[in-house]
Amino acid sequence: MIRGEQGREESPVSAAVNVLASGQAKALMALAQAVSDRQESLPWLLEAARDGNADAFAALVRRFQASTYQFILRMVRRGAVAEDLSQDVFVRMWRNLGHIESADMLPGWLRRVAANAVIDHWRKEESRQRRVRELREHPIARRIVRPSTRMESREALGGVQEAIETLPAKLKSVLVLRMREGLSYEELADVLGLSVNAVRSRLFRARQELLEALKHSSAADYLAQMYGPGDGRRGT
Repeated sequence: MIRGEQGREESPVSAAVNVLASGQAKALMALAQAVSDRQESLPWLLEAARDGNADAFAALVRRFQASTYQFILRMVRRGAVAEDLSQDVFVRMWRNLGHIESADMLPGWLRRVAANAVIDHWRKEESRQRRVRELREHPIARRIVRPSTRMESREALGGVQEAIETLPAKLKSVLVLRMREGLSYEELADVLGLSVNAVRSRLFRARQELLEALKHSSAADYLAQMYGPGDGRRGT
């Protein structure tokens, strides 16, 4: 007879059955873990989401939600706007799952879509601000608004951030991604769908317009120093 784990005597046959059962249980646990790991992998989640698996899509959103939100927030600097645009990004992802060829492409695809969402937002803001300016410049509005109020409004636009907000969306996007994300020219070209030469050209124009907007401001010297020949970042 053979003594088992509890000290009880077992027949050789019983002992062999128990060993096999124990080994089988471990094998099943390992198999279950392997299946779980596979179901949490990015390729599996993407494929399952393409097939209409809502849980898999929710897992994809959870995986990229924080990084997408932070990426957008660094550009728009307004939490509520960043939340809305992040939701737009994942709605676009849901609609375009069939066009994302591989899991390796997904992070870069999301960053491009997020950047485009921000640019679209800026363009809408440009349109709204243009309408506001037109109303303010109307002869009746100019008579109603006191000169001192207009002067205070102009002073409130001082500073680098305010000047950046006045740039056209296509210039603001390349400048903000360069300044706040530290992207190289090659990375900017990939995110914005431009050539490297186009990125260089837009950056140059953005910096010139920014310096022009701030030429009477104390921030102008700082910017001129920052954007001298080569700005000390990658890809210059």
